[in-house]
Amino acid sequence: MEISDKKLVDFCSGKEVGLQYFMSKYGHSLRYFAYTITHDKHVAEEIVSDSFFKLWNGRAKVKTEQNIKAFLYLATRNACFDHVGKATLPLNSEGDELPEISSSDTDILNRIIYVELVELLIVEIEKLPEQQAEVFRLTYLEGLSTQEICERLGTTASNVYFARSKALNTLRKVLEGKGLKYYSAFLLFIGLDKFN
Repeated sequence: MEISDKKLVDFCSGKEVGLQYFMSKYGHSLRYFAYTITHDKHVAEEIVSDSFFKLWNGRAKVKTEQNIKAFLYLATRNACFDHVGKATLPLNSEGDELPEISSSDTDILNRIIYVELVELLIVEIEKLPEQQAEVFRLTYLEGLSTQEICERLGTTASNVYFARSKALNTLRKVLEGKGLKYYSAFLLFIGLDKFN
């Protein structure tokens, strides 16, 4: 039995260690996901806490870990949209099981993939040499131009281009191994218009 299977059994049987496992596994991603919609860190944290509370109360309906993930993202998305005044998706499915995220829920799927991609990137950026990591962060996470990066780091444009190229090459290779959805999202994330 895998660790997540044991934690699922613990969760479904009402053991808080199961809840803590899923809070640890999905909490950070959900807070970032909520923040991308609300643009308010405090509100995002409250919404995610409430989503976990709702999940805990409905744990009898959980059949798979995918149910947990789907419920958390849908509940969080709906609460965020309620907060900002947008339409929401229905959460309650007919029957005794929690809903799955279907391929027709493209907005939420895209946001989930984006959040997971950013988390993967943060982990992988930390493994890059310092200058490559910094140039990547400044280019893609802060949106600075090559000239602005040169000024901030006190370096030349050719050094910035080289560091960015090496970082992109390394990250592309890592993300190719993580699956097509992450690799495709990465290509969209970096977009050719970012090279200025």
